[in-house]
Amino acid sequence: MSKKLFVEIVSPDRQVWAGEGDMVIAKTVEGEIGVQPGHVPVLSLLAEDAVVRVLGARETGEIRAAAHGGYISVSGEGRISILAETAELAEDIDVDRAREALRGAGESGDSQAAARARSRLRAIGEEVA
Repeated sequence: MSKKLFVEIVSPDRQVWAGEGDMVIAKTVEGEIGVQPGHVPVLSLLAEDAVVRVLGARETGEIRAAAHGGYISVSGEGRISILAETAELAEDIDVDRAREALRGAGESGDSQAAARARSRLRAIGEEVA
């Protein structure tokens, strides 16, 4: 049996998701990071418009989440914690609301709101600039 990672995605108010996976891909301020079992310990700052992907998750094969601010922590024991200011699973995202938020943020010039909206749309698989 191959080794699995234990992954948890949490925000200050709740645990968004926890389970096992084969690989985690997350957008950090330094670029995308991919983590598999045996990875060296890492602590990195998540990008404001981060999407976190857990590949090989038992439920669906892949978990996607929009994560806004926070950190990714990789331990030497195969435990990965995504500690985000806010986080949402792709299946919980209201697509129309995210599109409207992106339009509104563009009109108002709110770069943080735009980043959050882009993250939500990317988490559900939409290509946005």
